[in-house]
Amino acid sequence: MKAKPDHKDWYVIIMAGGRGERFWPVSREKTPKQLITLLGKRSFLQQAVDRVLPLVPLKNILVITNEIQAPEVRKQLPKLPKQNVVAEPVGRDTCAAVTLGAALVGAALLRE
Repeated sequence: MKAKPDHKDWYVIIMAGGRGERFWPVSREKTPKQLITLLGKRSFLQQAVDRVLPLVPLKNILVITNEIQAPEVRKQLPKLPKQNVVAEPVGRDTCAAVTLGAALVGAALLRE
């Protein structure tokens, strides 16, 4: 039997921002595609977290979103530590979100 690898030092960054234009008219700025439920009983964001939980502890999942969507993200992921939902004050597209996530993970690893 193969031993399960220890992934306590792994992190997952989920980018969950945007303007809510991709699935228009279903999605809107306050409820973009990741926050809506289309397939199953959970939103796309909740399903993404469900998929990565076998790999990393909940405390190592960061969600990068925006100020408008942050309250709904926190509502949908109540067990995620509050500080793990990071709300950008202004959307700056994917590159900025990835850079912010990498910087936060780097800072967390330095604290350990």
